[in-house]
Amino acid sequence: MKIYVAMIADRHSDTEPYPFSTPEAAIDYARRTAAEYAHRPEDIDEIETDGWLYHATYSGESDSVWVVEKELDGGTDG
Repeated sequence: MKIYVAMIADRHSDTEPYPFSTPEAAIDYARRTAAEYAHRPEDIDEIETDGWLYHATYSGESDSVWVVEKELDGGTDG
C-alpha cells in the first residue's frame, strides 16, 4: 500500500514526518506549512527534485518541506 509522507525540516525543531493517504493531501499540507512558516510569501522557493513529489524551501536558512511516496511496511507482506 502506498502512502505519501510530508517531511518538515525546520531549524527550530526536529524533522518530522506526516503520513497521508493521497499525494494531493500531502502536497497541500506541505504547501500550507511552508506558507505558514515563511516570513514572507516570496521566501518560498518550490524546487523540482528527482524522486520527490514536492519540495520547497521557505527561508534563507534551508528550512524546507518535501513529499515522498513510500510503501507502507516497506512493501512487505508482514
